[in-house]
Amino acid sequence: MKIHTIKGYIQNIHLVEYQHGCLLLDGCSIADFDVLNQYFETELKRPFTDLNTVIVTHMHPDHAGCAVALKRATSCQIISGEFTRQWYHGVKGKLAHLVDIGLASWVAGRMGKKRRFIWFPPSLTSDLMLKDKENIPGFEDWVIVSTPGHTDRDISVFHETSGHVYVADLIVQVKGQLTPPFPVHYPILYKQSLEKLKTLNCKYYLMAHVNKLSSDAIDIDRLVKIAPVRPKTSWLAFKGKVKRTLAGIGVLGRSTNG
Repeated sequence: MKIHTIKGYIQNIHLVEYQHGCLLLDGCSIADFDVLNQYFETELKRPFTDLNTVIVTHMHPDHAGCAVALKRATSCQIISGEFTRQWYHGVKGKLAHLVDIGLASWVAGRMGKKRRFIWFPPSLTSDLMLKDKENIPGFEDWVIVSTPGHTDRDISVFHETSGHVYVADLIVQVKGQLTPPFPVHYPILYKQSLEKLKTLNCKYYLMAHVNKLSSDAIDIDRLVKIAPVRPKTSWLAFKGKVKRTLAGIGVLGRSTNG
């Protein structure tokens, strides 16, 4: 087994290579399609169709955005955690989908990246949904770890033999400090997910927006302590901004008397 880390559009891409095929630990951004295709051709010297399995840890543009395109190109199987309804369901969900794409574009701009087309389908059809502690078919040495909080369906992927765990957005970095992500939709579940990591025999953390770190470099207790106690979401931030804007121009808070 060899783990390749590739610099994606706004996130790290973690590709696991075996002789019998390859496992992609997250669904990337649609802007990463050519990057992956070229990596197989020039670095791995393997056909793109050797990509057997793509994990989608959760439904955000840089984690699910390329999954459908990869399946069309390689016939790979798409694996996710369990869910009963689409993350971007209903009218509010469609709005959240657009907000998340806009937020990803903003992050790209902050990183100095050129603007790219990163729209992706708001719904996901998984070939297989796996529960906590279930092994990945074809790559049975990797196991799914249910780690919700960032969204309701986040999963991590653990390789016990080597001690590598990919935690996607469970941990991010702001101004050089490890921190909980934004958004955190379910703060109680998020804290529980962090605590669950402490029960694993982790040696190395692979993350979407932080370079690989040893477990000694990550203070899980500190992250639990600073994690939000109430939901912090882009939708709530958007509503708050609208209210502040309306209040600023005098639309809110006007007296009804006189």
